[in-house]
Amino acid sequence: MTWRGEITPINRLWGSLPYLLPLVSALPLGFVPSGLFNSVPALIPIFAPLFRLVPFATGWLGMGVFFALLFLVIRNTRVAHFVRFNTIQALLLNIVLFLVQLLMQMLGMLFGSFGLGVVMGVLATTALLGVIAVTVYAWVQNIRSHYAEVPVLSDAAYAWIRY
Repeated sequence: MTWRGEITPINRLWGSLPYLLPLVSALPLGFVPSGLFNSVPALIPIFAPLFRLVPFATGWLGMGVFFALLFLVIRNTRVAHFVRFNTIQALLLNIVLFLVQLLMQMLGMLFGSFGLGVVMGVLATTALLGVIAVTVYAWVQNIRSHYAEVPVLSDAAYAWIRY
């Protein structure tokens, strides 16, 4: 959809950058027991440049980046709609990732180590692969100057950014 104004190359770049937040936040999930990086170590060199960004996407600093994007980009009507849409969609993806990580922590506290290693590995790998898939899809759509339509996230992003 390009009905919200012109999508310039710089808008495509700025629209793609916020997806680094959920992608980098999801990388530690690959190192849980039976996780993706433990199962397929050949993937580690592919994602190695992003490992340096993990401190900027997790903990208090990650929360600061989240709120900075929320207040400085999404609520700023002078920023292009395309950039704001992609930013809110990336933040919503980050919230979903946070909820998955919270569920994993709760399962770990409730059941301890009673055979949940494989279940946690599957859940962590699914979450990581899902974030990678959405991020790559959004980047490809941004390169093509199209809005990345992710079924639930896009509807919520459109509802958040009405103007």
